[in-house]
Parts: sequence; C-alpha cells; structure tokens
Amino acid sequence: EKYKSKDIQVLINGAGFGALGEFNSIDVDREIDMINTNVVGAHVLTKLFLKDMLKRNRGYILNIASSAGYMPGSPYMATYYASKAYVLRLTESIYGELKKKNSHVYIGSLCPGPVDTNFNHVAGVQFGVKALTSKAVAKYAVKKMFKGTLTIVPGFTMKLCHVFGRFV
Repeated sequence: EKYKSKDIQVLINGAGFGALGEFNSIDVDREIDMINTNVVGAHVLTKLFLKDMLKRNRGYILNIASSAGYMPGSPYMATYYASKAYVLRLTESIYGELKKKNSHVYIGSLCPGPVDTNFNHVAGVQFGVKALTSKAVAKYAVKKMFKGTLTIVPGFTMKLCHVFGRFV
C-alpha cells in the first residue's frame, strides 16, 4: 500500500532466512516464520507488484530463490529447501504466463549458492563451497535480469551443479 502510488519499475524480492536442524527438532514457530517470509512474503509481493507492472506493461521482478530451490533437498534444512523450491517454481510459472501474453514485464529468479551474508549466521550453517561476495552476485544478477534471463545462477561451481542436476 505504501508504494502503490509510486512507479516501481524494479522489484528485487529478497527477504528470506534458513534454519539448520532435524525437521522434527526445529521449533515449529521458527519454521512458520520462515515459510511466511520465504514463501508468503515472496508470493504476496510478487502478486501486488506484478499487477501494477502488467497495467503499465513494463517492469522487472527478480525473486531470490537459491541453488537449494532446484536441488533435491537437503537433510537438516528441509523447510528452507522446500520454501526456495516454491519461489523458483512460482517464478517459472509466472514467466510462462507472461511469455504467452507477450508481456514486456520480466520475472526471473536468482539461484546463488553460498553468498557471504548474514544468512550463514542466522541459519547456523557452514558451507564447504567458497561463498561469493554479495556485490559480485548483485552485479551479475542485475546484468542477467536486464538481459531477460529466467534462472540466474552466479558462480562456476553452482552453474556446474545446476547443469549437472538437470542432465541427471
């Protein structure tokens, strides 16, 4: 509502967090907060901004999914992986709808692997893969967004995982 009267042309839909632990041991309220942030928040903001962008037939929405969104799941992060798969599949579905109506509105998803942010601390995780800098990921994502790329995967290692996963 606060931004409804503004001519928003780019939405980077990036709120999200994770939690590490066995599915049955993570506090359900924490998981509900995660689902509300990662899924409901992304869904609602996409819908609200997309409606206005469609009226103007222009605009960009970049939903931050994760490499977790296209992977088969991970022990100890079940809810996070599921939430990011939702964001990825929602984005792909909307992309298909926009393409069918020849819309000038773009939607895509950013699927990075580990990024050097506060995520690791909040989620309580450490990754074996070297994290990319947030600045490098952001620059790459914006460049690919303006080129119309549907799924943006920064970093050689994650690209390899993405391609190999699709091949398998």
